Amino acid sequence: MLKINNGQKVLVVILAGGKSRRMMGKDKSLATINKKKLLDICFKRISQQSEMIIINTNNKSLINFDKKKTFVKDHFSGFLGPLSGVLTGMKWAKKYYPVANWILTVPVDSPFFPDDLLKEFQKNLDDELIVTAKSGDKIHPVFSMWNLSLNKPLELSIKQGILKIDEFTKNFKTKVVNFPIIDYDPFYNINNLEDLSVAEEIHDKYFS
Repeated sequence: MLKINNGQKVLVVILAGGKSRRMMGKDKSLATINKKKLLDICFKRISQQSEMIIINTNNKSLINFDKKKTFVKDHFSGFLGPLSGVLTGMKWAKKYYPVANWILTVPVDSPFFPDDLLKEFQKNLDDELIVTAKSGDKIHPVFSMWNLSLNKPLELSIKQGILKIDEFTKNFKTKVVNFPIIDYDPFYNINNLEDLSVAEEIHDKYFS
C-alpha cells in the first residue's frame, strides 16, 4: 500500500457517478476504447499506484455486473456532481478504511492520467489539506487528494448548495502540482463521442 511521506494511507476513489449527458445518455464508464471499457482502463492504471480503490457510481447494472470491484453509490441522491463523489469516498473511508487519512479522486473519463500521480502528490505535500493537479495552464480539480478532516465541512457545504469544487476548495490551503504535457495532455477529458475518438488515437499511439 502506498503511503504519504509521514505514513498516512490513501483511499482511491474513481469518480463515475455522473449522468454522462453528452454521451447520448450512455454511462461513460462503459464507453470503450479499442474494446476496453473506460472504467477498466482507469482501474488498471490506478491499481499500479494503490491497492485500496472504490468506484463511486449510481449505475445499478454496473454494480451488479462486476462483483470483483467495490462500488459505492452517492451519499446524497440527485446527481450533485463530483463534490458529492468526494464526500461519498470520505464517508466510505471513515466507515470501512478508518486507517486512511486521505482520499485520492480520479475521474473515469480521463483514463490517461500520470502513472506517478499519487507519488507526485505525496512528494509535494506539506501542510495542505488538498493537493490538486495542473497541466499547462489548466487546473484539474477532480484529480485531487483530500484530507479526511474535510469530511464535515464538505458535507455542510453540499447541504448549503455549494457544488462547485473551486467554491469549496478556496476556503482551504491547497497545493497545486504541475504535470508536463508532452505529446498529449495526461488529463485529457472525454465528454462526448468526438472526444472518445481522439482518446482512441491517444491510446493506439501511446498505450497499446
